[in-house]
Amino acid sequence: MSRRKLLYPLVVVCLVAAAPAFAAKGGPAPESGTIALNLSSSGGAAPASPSLGSQVTFTTTWSNNVKNPRVQLACYQNGTQVYGEAGTPDHLFTLGGYASLWVTNGGAASCRADLYDLHWNGNNMQEVVWLANTSFNAAG
Repeated sequence: MSRRKLLYPLVVVCLVAAAPAFAAKGGPAPESGTIALNLSSSGGAAPASPSLGSQVTFTTTWSNNVKNPRVQLACYQNGTQVYGEAGTPDHLFTLGGYASLWVTNGGAASCRADLYDLHWNGNNMQEVVWLANTSFNAAG
């Protein structure tokens, strides 16, 4: 019997035995997170619902492989963005800011906050990995 015929079954057995170990490792775990609205107050009780000028923060969680978590908040009236801001997960957002279309227009808005991971790629384009979002309505 030739060496090739003897080695072939041995190689197949080794590969089959090693397959579960390679499959278990897989690639890197996917990034994940959660985000929920908090209402802040500057003295006194927190408002029952957010409104233009309210200060809000977000409770966020993320997986260990997230390196640069950020929160992006955008508010809309009739499909048009009237306010937007981004910051760190512990950032205090003032709804409408101090000079936005929302401040000018007044009225209610629908808002969405996104938790994302910003990947820096040196001199190349940055990459955003969206992790979670939450939506809420805010009075005018």
